[in-house]
This record gives sequence, C-alpha cells and structure tokens, in this order.
Amino acid sequence: MTEKIDVNELRLTDDDILVDLRDNSLFSFGTIPGAVNIPVDEIDKLYSLPKNKRIVLFCQKGEISSDIAELLDDNGFRTAELAGGYREYLKHSMMQAKNKNE
Repeated sequence: MTEKIDVNELRLTDDDILVDLRDNSLFSFGTIPGAVNIPVDEIDKLYSLPKNKRIVLFCQKGEISSDIAELLDDNGFRTAELAGGYREYLKHSMMQAKNKNE
C-alpha cells in the first residue's frame, strides 16, 4: 500500500528516490531538490529503479502519481506519493518564504 506524504512531512533519506513524473518541460522550469525526472510517458524506466529503495513519486497535482504508485506497488516496489503533488510543494515553499520575510 502506498504511503501518502504531506509536504510538511517530506523528509528524504538515502533509502529514498524522489521521482518527478511530470514532462521534461515542466521539470526544467523547476522541481523539488534532489528529484530525478522520469516522465510518465517513459514509465518503463521506473522498473529499472532498485526495489530496496522507497520510490517517492510526485506529479503536478498528485493524481497521476497515485496511479503509478499503485502500479509499482503491484510489481514489488515500496512507494510513497507526495499528497497534492508539485503544486502543493510550491504553495508550501511560498508560504515558508513569506513567513520568513515577515
């Protein structure tokens, strides 16, 4: 079963691989630090990731990553997904920056 991670609880370890499922053009505009880009249309590349690591997935809004996480779970991977996707990460980052400047 896929773990859902709230952006406030996103803490990665050496046992995690953070995967941005958005297409290359969105990835190039910005991503979460440490993420690798494996666009959803290149899903076959996900199967080459190590099964002894937790695969933390995100997309733009969290809908696609949920489906991909389920597929990977069914194939023996340990997965987690970022609730709300990159959009939620951006909102969180902007709020932190605003609070820091106040």
